[in-house]
Amino acid sequence: MVGIIMIAIMLILRKSWRLRVSPWLFCGCVLGMYTISIGHLGAVKYIPVSLAAIIFYTYPLQVIAYRRWISRKSVSWLEAAGFLLAFIGLVIALGPEFHTVDWRGMAMAFVGSIGALVFFICYESFPREIEIFATTTWVSLGTLVLCGFTLLLGVELTPPAESIGWTYLWCIAGLTVVAFLFVVLAIPRIGAAGTALFLNLEPVIILLLAWFVLNEHLSIARLVGVFLVVTSLLISQVQSKTNAHSDAS
Repeated sequence: MVGIIMIAIMLILRKSWRLRVSPWLFCGCVLGMYTISIGHLGAVKYIPVSLAAIIFYTYPLQVIAYRRWISRKSVSWLEAAGFLLAFIGLVIALGPEFHTVDWRGMAMAFVGSIGALVFFICYESFPREIEIFATTTWVSLGTLVLCGFTLLLGVELTPPAESIGWTYLWCIAGLTVVAFLFVVLAIPRIGAAGTALFLNLEPVIILLLAWFVLNEHLSIARLVGVFLVVTSLLISQVQSKTNAHSDAS
């Protein structure tokens, strides 16, 4: 559905369909998005959502580890502390349940986190002048093709039974397109690590919306977790300003 919406946007805006990126980087992005979809979403079939989210959101730490030990980029202690603090905050805020632990769900959630790592690294390597709509559309269509092959292997897909379900599904797809476009706009500007760190806000916002809209209970422990995540983002901003001053001098 995301691919269909992107095609419609391309036709309405009359954007160029030419893809000016390395085939290997493009395939990496497609594979990353596919494993995010299959791994992260499929994990909840076997383990609680909170536990799947905690395992999946290890990918920001994986991104910074990649920068430090694989790409050999400098990582300050303040930046590393911010990432670690964000992860600890998520663990506290989500309060994962460990009474139902299935290795299949844990493995799928971890595969999803690896997919996010691959996507961020590959997209960060794209040329800065790429056409965002064409790239996003082709990545979405490539992911759709891989998901289609998965369905051919016998994976069960249950469509909504009522029209309201389809309405919600299309709304989710539309919001996913908006979120995806903003993510790929952010990566060239603040880097894969910075974007990944800010995406820690996603489960926090879901938690706050559940409290505000659905009147779910928000314990002191979860508030502490939210505070830690926000604090980690403030730390990242301090680090960014420090780096900017260093570059200017």
